[in-house]
Amino acid sequence: MRAAAQHKPPAVPPAISLHNVSFAYGAAPVLEEVTLSVSAGQFMSIIGPNGGGKTTLLKIVLGLLTPQSGTVRLFGQAPAAARRQVGYVPQYLHYDPQFPVTVLDVVLMGRLGTRLGGPYTRQDRAAALQALEELQLSGLSSRPFSGLSGGQRQRALIARALAVDPRLLLLDEPTANVDTQGEAKLWEILKMLNQRMTILLVSHDVGMVSNLVAQVICVNRRVVVHPTRALSAGTLTRMYQTDLRAILHDTQCFDEEPPHG
Repeated sequence: MRAAAQHKPPAVPPAISLHNVSFAYGAAPVLEEVTLSVSAGQFMSIIGPNGGGKTTLLKIVLGLLTPQSGTVRLFGQAPAAARRQVGYVPQYLHYDPQFPVTVLDVVLMGRLGTRLGGPYTRQDRAAALQALEELQLSGLSSRPFSGLSGGQRQRALIARALAVDPRLLLLDEPTANVDTQGEAKLWEILKMLNQRMTILLVSHDVGMVSNLVAQVICVNRRVVVHPTRALSAGTLTRMYQTDLRAILHDTQCFDEEPPHG
């Protein structure tokens, strides 16, 4: 009698998978032959020089930009098909500070992609209030958004991204214009969120990021993944200015310099 066949569980696709992705704005190449895999549940950071392609890479993952070549998959799907599984916090928020919008109004905007129209439902409000509570902002839901501090405003934007209960959270410079105390609280919250979702963020603060993630994605037209333990003081000195917060316009995080086009 044959032994019963053992059924292996299906392989879990990566949260993010890019294969041979290249992108250019007109004739200017920005990303070249990028191959990258981020497993579900990881917490990784993108670092690199200004203009090196960090934000462009994030927008390609989101499906906001289409590469000239290569493939992009989120949880095994095209970005457009996986959009409802992704929360995004952009680097800059353009808004009119005179517009009378509350913190809860801003977070509810995160639910717009899940609806066909009409007023917000009870489920929408429950999801928004839950996200505010998770970001420790539940007591500020009725406050004008323009009246928040930089750190509170950034946490409200993360709450907006969480309102759809994403599997993947993407953040572009989440600590920009945030004071030290607000930054520490933000990192604490992100570590908690990583217990249930994959997180990928762009940051210049390598000193803090190296304490939170095991690997960094170094982007400068090409992509190289480094373990944070490989970022020695000497490497950081070559890559960064004295305060280790602003990346120099060089290619020192690569073994060899990418060709200039």
